[in-house]
Amino acid sequence: MKHLSKKAKIIYGILAFLVLSIVVLRLMLPGILLRYVNKQLTLIDGYNGHVDDIDVSLYRGAYTIKGIRLDKTGGKIPVPFFSAESIDLSIEWRALFHRRIVAEIIANRPVLNFVKGPNKETSQTKIDTDWKVVIDHLIPFKLNRFEIDDGEIHYRDFYSTPKVDVLAKDVQVVAENLTNANHAKDSLPSTVNGTASLYDGKVTLNMKIDPLSKTPTFDANAKMTTLTLSKINDFLKAYGNFDVEKGTFSLYTEAAAKDGRIRGYTKPVIKDMQVVSWKEDKDQPLKFIWESVIELVGWILNNKEKDQIATKASFEGNIKDPHVDVWSTIGQLLRNAFIQALYPSIENSISLNSVEKKEAKKTFFQKMFGSGDKPDEEKKKKNGDVNNTKKKNS
Repeated sequence: MKHLSKKAKIIYGILAFLVLSIVVLRLMLPGILLRYVNKQLTLIDGYNGHVDDIDVSLYRGAYTIKGIRLDKTGGKIPVPFFSAESIDLSIEWRALFHRRIVAEIIANRPVLNFVKGPNKETSQTKIDTDWKVVIDHLIPFKLNRFEIDDGEIHYRDFYSTPKVDVLAKDVQVVAENLTNANHAKDSLPSTVNGTASLYDGKVTLNMKIDPLSKTPTFDANAKMTTLTLSKINDFLKAYGNFDVEKGTFSLYTEAAAKDGRIRGYTKPVIKDMQVVSWKEDKDQPLKFIWESVIELVGWILNNKEKDQIATKASFEGNIKDPHVDVWSTIGQLLRNAFIQALYPSIENSISLNSVEKKEAKKTFFQKMFGSGDKPDEEKKKKNGDVNNTKKKNS
């Protein structure tokens, strides 16, 4: 042992050099990555990006971006467009079972601020740069899984009276199989599922997509249930010049897109709404009159049995500029009020196949007096009851 051969000394020297190189690289890598990531963030048009720190985990093929922030340049906006406590970029080890090397990203406590202002400089609603390009520069493999944990989405208006800050929190989103690493044969192989809290309202999203398609291809449904309207009184005062005493708001929507076309509907439902408050509004006669008009219109359009105001706005056509059927929307509003209440639920009536179908044009009265919008479960139940009745009678 005391006298190593020349060959053994060379082997030990090479091993020592490799170990030292790995240690040095490990010590230098966070700094190298930090400079690289900050440089990539400068490529986002109109925004200045910055990262505080980066941690590297070589054993799992990952690095973690800490304290990321994107601020709009040239504007006077006091909040960043995007920020996050940390973003973890790593190899998705589960995909190795399908013989694919792909990446996953987990964003921890991200915050997204959409801001409305009187001009372009004081507003921020989107980023023109393709996010896919930025992500491709940050990870060497294709992105297959994306997760948002405990996020927030704000809609802000610093120039309205009163100022508006509508907050959706507890945002949880998981997008999986974005590169079809699982080799799924489904035409929509990828899924996006999400939940959030909009004050006391609950938001859910279920979506199947084909991210590899050249045009947006998806089948999605989403709903928000029982948001107490008084929670968004600042929004109603700023844009409608009224507030509400009580009532709840729910929203149901479905949409599917294929080959550059889209079809879907949005169904808003307001229940148990009360606008006028004599104690609060008696000293403001103009506000009292305006709110009385709103409540009167609401009372006229209210379905007295279900105590709800509701309609269904259908849309279809080119995905960049879909046509909204205004007459159908008015017909559904009147139908809910005077004929049959709309069901506060998702109908499960939209799919990829429905995008290709062309429905026969209906007149205003056909749209108003036509069949209802019972969801699939209700239709099946009704059909089952009819069949059972026929059997009993026979």
